[in-house]
Amino acid sequence: MIRHLYIKDFILIRELSIDLQPGFTAITGETGAGKSILIGAIGLILGARADSKTVRQGANKAIIEAECSIQNLPDVRAFFEKNDLDYSDISILRRELTPNGSRAFINDTPVTTSLLRQIGEYLVDIHSQHHNMLIGNPTFQLSVLDTLADNHVLLDTYRSAYHEYHQTQKALKEEKSLIEAQRKEEDYIRFQYNQLEEAKLVEGELQEVESQLNAAQHTQGIIEALSALVSLDENYSDSPSIAEQISAVTKQLLRESSHHPKVSELSERLTSLQIELSDLIGEADTLRDNIDLDPSEKTRLEERMDLLQSLMYKHNVQTDTELIQVRDEYRSKLDRLSLTDEHIEHLQAEVDRLHEKAKGLAKKLHDSRAKASKDLLPDLHELMKELAIAGATFDVDIRPTATLTPTGMDEVSFMLATNKNTHLQPIHEIASGGEVSRFMLALKTIIAKKAVLPTVIFDEIDTGVSGEVADRLGRVMYRLSQNLQVLSITHLPQIAALADHQLVVQKTEEDNGFWTEITPVKGNERVKQLASMLSGTELTSAAMDNARELLKRNKKK
Repeated sequence: MIRHLYIKDFILIRELSIDLQPGFTAITGETGAGKSILIGAIGLILGARADSKTVRQGANKAIIEAECSIQNLPDVRAFFEKNDLDYSDISILRRELTPNGSRAFINDTPVTTSLLRQIGEYLVDIHSQHHNMLIGNPTFQLSVLDTLADNHVLLDTYRSAYHEYHQTQKALKEEKSLIEAQRKEEDYIRFQYNQLEEAKLVEGELQEVESQLNAAQHTQGIIEALSALVSLDENYSDSPSIAEQISAVTKQLLRESSHHPKVSELSERLTSLQIELSDLIGEADTLRDNIDLDPSEKTRLEERMDLLQSLMYKHNVQTDTELIQVRDEYRSKLDRLSLTDEHIEHLQAEVDRLHEKAKGLAKKLHDSRAKASKDLLPDLHELMKELAIAGATFDVDIRPTATLTPTGMDEVSFMLATNKNTHLQPIHEIASGGEVSRFMLALKTIIAKKAVLPTVIFDEIDTGVSGEVADRLGRVMYRLSQNLQVLSITHLPQIAALADHQLVVQKTEEDNGFWTEITPVKGNERVKQLASMLSGTELTSAAMDNARELLKRNKKK
C-alpha cells in the first residue's frame, strides 16, 4: 500500500506531503479543484508518460515520491532481486520531471520508466472511466480468468513451451527456405565446386609458382651470368685465365711472405680469395648445367598462374588460402543438400513434439479457465444484483482458437444480457457506462480475493449514479477495502461517508495564482465537507444533520 505521498512543483501543487491510511479513503472536492492532478502524479510514479509542461511554472523541476509498504509481496521481492535493486519492506518510488525530460528512481537507484511501470503493476491499480474500456478487451478478459484460476505458474510454463515451439517452428521455416533457395542454385554451386576441385588447390602453391615462373622467365639471363662467372677459369688465345693469374700471384706472394709482415697478410687474403673463387666457379658451373631450358615447363607454370589468378578474380579473393575456403564452403552447401531430407525430418519431429507439449499445457489452461469462469458466475451475479444492475445475466464465452497463441488456445468474451428478454451479447456492445463501471467494481471485488494487489484507486467511477445505487457502490468499495487499500475520488456524499478516511482537495487563490491543496478531515470538519456535498456552498443545519446521520449510520457498516 501507499503509506506516504510527496508532491512538489507539479502543475498547481507547490508542495504536498500527506499520509495515506489502510482501508477505505474517499478523496473529495469541487470540480476543477485538482483531484485529477493527484491521479496524474500517482500515475507518474507508476511509470506513466511524463510531460515537461506539468512542471509548475517558475520551478526547475517537479518531484513526485511515494513511500510504499511492500512486505508480504513475494512477487515484488523477486522483481527486486531479478533487477538487482536494493529491497526494503518500505520502498520509495520517485519521479523527477524537468523541462528537458524525466528521471525515475527506486530506493534512490536510477531506473528506467519501463522498470518503474513494471513494479507499479504489482502495487497499484488505477481504475477510471477510461479504464472501463478494458472490459471489452479480450486480453483483459483472459487475464481476469487467469487471475481467478491462479494460473500464474501454469501460464509461465505454457509461455516458455510456446516460445520454444515458436522458435523451433521459425527455425524449420527458415531452414526450408534456405534449402529451397540453395536447391534452385544447386547446379550453379556444383559447377563452381567442381571447377575449384579440379584445380587441385594446394595452400601456399601460388607463392611457389610465382617463384618458379619468375626463374623460368629469366633462364637465359641466368645462364649467361653463370657462364660469365665460369669463364673466369677459361683460357683465351693461349693467355692464362683470371683464376690462373690469381693462383700465380698467390704463389709469388707466398714466397715473399716471410720477409715482410704486410706481404704475409696480403698473401693470406689472396689465398682465401683464390679458394672462394674456385668454389664460386664450381657451383656456377654445376648450376648452369642443371638449369632446365625446357620451354614446356615455362608454359605449364604460366598456365597454372593464369588459372589461379582467374579463379581468385572470379571469386573475389586475394590468396589461394581464401580460394580453398571458397571451395570448402561450396562443398559444405552440397553436403547440406545431400542431408536435407534427414535434417528437415528431424526438425519437423522436434516441432511436432514441442507443439504437442504446448498444446497439452494449453488444454490445462483451458480447463482451469473454464472452471474459473463457472466459479465466477454466482459471486458476480450476486454483486451485480447488489449494485442494481437489475435483471442482468452474465456469462463467459470461451472458444478454442485454431492455432496456439502466446496465451494458449482460448478466445474469451464477456457476455451480458441486460434483462431476461434479451440475448447475451458482448458486454462492451450492450452495457451502459454506468453499468460497466459497476460491473468492473464487482469484478475487481472478486479479483481482490485472489490477486495480491495492495492498492486500488477508483477515479470517479460513480459518475452517473446516485441515491441507493451510490450507497450500494460505496458499500462494495468498503468491503473491498477489507482486503486492500482503496482510494476513491468521488462526488457522492453517500460514498464519502462510507470511507474510513476522507481527503479534501481544494483550490486556493493567492496573489500569484491558484494552488491545489489536499487536507485530511476528521470530526466536525468532515461533517462540514459532507454537508457541503449534500447542499452546496450554503451549509444548512439540515445538511449538517444529514451528514452526521450518514456518518453515524455508516459506523454500523
